[in-house]
Amino acid sequence: MTNDLIATRSVSFSVAERRIINTVSISVKRSEFVGLIGPNGAGKTTLLRLLIGVLAATEGEIFLEGRPLKDIRLRERARKVSYLSQEASTVFPYPVLDILLMGRYPFLGRFKRESESDLEKARRALSYVGLSGFEDRYFNELSGGERQLVLFAKVLVQETDLLLLDEPTSNLDIKHQNQFFSMACELTREKKAVVAAVHNLNIASQYCTRLILLHQGTVAADGKPQDVLRCDLLDPVYETKTVVTRNASTGALVVNVAPRKPAGSYPMPRVHVIGGAGSGINLTRELARLGYPMSGGIAHEYDADQKLWQSLEVPSQVIGAFSHITPADLEKAYRMVEETELTILCSFPFGPGNEGNLELARRAGRLVILEAGPQEEPRTFFSEKARQAFASLDENAEHMDYGQLCEGLESGKIFEKGAKKMQKESQL
Repeated sequence: MTNDLIATRSVSFSVAERRIINTVSISVKRSEFVGLIGPNGAGKTTLLRLLIGVLAATEGEIFLEGRPLKDIRLRERARKVSYLSQEASTVFPYPVLDILLMGRYPFLGRFKRESESDLEKARRALSYVGLSGFEDRYFNELSGGERQLVLFAKVLVQETDLLLLDEPTSNLDIKHQNQFFSMACELTREKKAVVAAVHNLNIASQYCTRLILLHQGTVAADGKPQDVLRCDLLDPVYETKTVVTRNASTGALVVNVAPRKPAGSYPMPRVHVIGGAGSGINLTRELARLGYPMSGGIAHEYDADQKLWQSLEVPSQVIGAFSHITPADLEKAYRMVEETELTILCSFPFGPGNEGNLELARRAGRLVILEAGPQEEPRTFFSEKARQAFASLDENAEHMDYGQLCEGLESGKIFEKGAKKMQKESQL
């Protein structure tokens, strides 16, 4: 392991009975720019904290320049490894220069003050990140992006051979993102190594020499960007369909999320949502995201569902506030239901004012009754007529919870099931 600047051997880390890092073995050599990628919760930040020694591995071992990390004293460790958190947690009213000089503490003896050389290194680092003249500004008065650049300058002042960066450009615009990663690349040319947790896969592709894809605390892939940024590796980890192409100008790989269309459903089936009191909001948004054409049930003009349908230009039947649904309203809404392959009845209270929606549901060719989740408005009844109308629907409709419904809509299998059901009924 002496050729590695830092390495892990079957490292695991658990909190209570939850394993966050699971038997990870990686190594980083000088001049490498390693990007840790993976979805939220994959273990990127935890792994960085293990590498710096902020967290202690519950299993396995970490080696720094061939020596067990746990055997290296903190001051010596700080001379070899620096760490930039994704959060600028230091918000005390310290001058920027004082923040930078904290990076020199590992090199100072007890009660020894910073030398002119230390001050010069601090000023030079501040100038390098584009903040020359900020020495006397107070850290807590800076913007989030400026704080992040100051903390990166502090890492530079620390002059370590290994830099661990946790989402270092989360508060930076594209200009400063490019500046930040370009500076990190420069450090690797000086025989230093950089390990950075990066959410933006396109940034990782452009700047990192190597990528480690983490999935639920394990290494799913480790290699050059072109070997890791592949749809067959990314799709199961990120649980989405990706498209990987090349940037015509830079040649770097570009990762995008593919439009998520239900499989085998072209043209897209139309869905009718019967909602009220906000019960259809999440479902409407999910249908819009997936690209389904849809229509909405009968709702009062100030109803939350109706406002969303209006903003998304979803056809619906609107009635005046506190009005009752009339036969004329039902006739207009019937036409929308007849044009849909699937009608979904959400969970909301029914009373004399809106019980006509139950009659609308009765006219559906195929009806799914959406069960209320634990935090959602229960389906209650304020009239016996509404209760009886729902009971008659309940006998023949399909019942699904929100998760089941969304899974079926995204895969398109809900319509395959419906087609088989309708074919069977026609044979009878």
